[in-house]
Amino acid sequence: MRMLARRCAALCCSLVASGASAQQADAPQDSTFDLGWLADDDHGGLTITSGKTYNRVEGLPILFGPTYKGRLGRGDLTLSALGILRTAHGLHWDAENIGHKLSADWRMGGRRGVGFGAQSFDVVEKIEPWQLSEPDGALAAFFGKRDYFDYFGRHGARGYLSAFRGEMASISVGYGRERWSSRRARDVFTLFRDDDSWRVNPRVNDGLAHVVDFNADIDTRNNAVDPWAGWLISAKYEYGAGTFRVGDTRIAATEDGERKLEYGRVFLDLRRYNRISPKRQLNARLVLGGWVHGDPLPFERRFSVGGPGTLPGFDFRRVGIGTDVGQCSPESGSLPGRPAECERLALGQLEYRHELVSELFDVFNRNGIRVRGAVFRVKPTVVAFVDAGRGWLIGSRDGRLTYPAWSFPGFDTFRTDVGVGLDLGVAGVYVAKAVSSAKEPANVFVRFRNRF
Repeated sequence: MRMLARRCAALCCSLVASGASAQQADAPQDSTFDLGWLADDDHGGLTITSGKTYNRVEGLPILFGPTYKGRLGRGDLTLSALGILRTAHGLHWDAENIGHKLSADWRMGGRRGVGFGAQSFDVVEKIEPWQLSEPDGALAAFFGKRDYFDYFGRHGARGYLSAFRGEMASISVGYGRERWSSRRARDVFTLFRDDDSWRVNPRVNDGLAHVVDFNADIDTRNNAVDPWAGWLISAKYEYGAGTFRVGDTRIAATEDGERKLEYGRVFLDLRRYNRISPKRQLNARLVLGGWVHGDPLPFERRFSVGGPGTLPGFDFRRVGIGTDVGQCSPESGSLPGRPAECERLALGQLEYRHELVSELFDVFNRNGIRVRGAVFRVKPTVVAFVDAGRGWLIGSRDGRLTYPAWSFPGFDTFRTDVGVGLDLGVAGVYVAKAVSSAKEPANVFVRFRNRF
């Protein structure tokens, strides 16, 4: 029992610390143990790190292998060759539990510069990583057997070119040749509700994809973990093409169960943080994304809303409350696992934060609370919020679920909720209530990072 408690504590500390050190909500940085050598300005060694997630497909992925950081010409060179060992199914040695991530990155410049790199990978990828940041998703899976993501396999290689201006702005273009594949939920340990079954990990459109992507990021926040002011803008355009298996999905198939798909997809995550007084803050977020041209989006690139990361007043993947504008499942019913099926989405979030004065907590905050190198400060803050969002399909107008390509659903069709919570800095407890579906009961949830 003591050994189990120590393992649980170690996992929680690792995940919470990784969340605190993240530079962006959807792109946590690895914290690693380096065992190796130092020579002048070069740094090489053996890296051992967790994948900063815990889920029903992988369990806890462990990355290990040699890394190198040094100078090459006028630029900085970073090399890594990491193997991936997944802990699902009792660390069983099989193809599903083994992967890799090889990368080479060269950057020239200090405050501004350019870079290029290449990657080879065999990884498990989240379908909608923007919805909820870690460690919230990992801890929900480990403690409560609730996984708020779906996953698919990516096996292939990618190259990219980039330009950057410090940590404030960057643009990049990349090309990848990747094989996408469905993954199944496996036997993964949870601390509670271990006798319950995991939600089925939905099937995706398996196939070989050729992907070109353009990315632009702007980050003017004063602090990446606990921002008070600034902008965070992430924009992406993706062009994909390939032949995919479309059986067990709603995409029309040819006689052999396959179909060539060529699509364009955009995604915009726009956040503004405003400090309106020393103790008060007003923050806003707008998320827009979806199909822009070509064939229907493969299921790996679809959208949904609902759950603690988007509309917490509605249960994750909730069905049976009228037209399904959360997952865009037709009236004929949901597919196994209730996958995201929307081809477009719009989500708006607004929150007001008011920090409370507390002499008791000021005592703890003098030096902070340290967990595996991360420093936390307890700052009791009342949070009030409102959210509105929905997804939809593209096609001839059909009720409230399908709309023509260049039209926008009426705001009266959006799902809306309101809520309030107490954020202590390390974690927060919130209550959210659906407004557009008044009969839905209120939801209580915990977040280990800011809502956005």
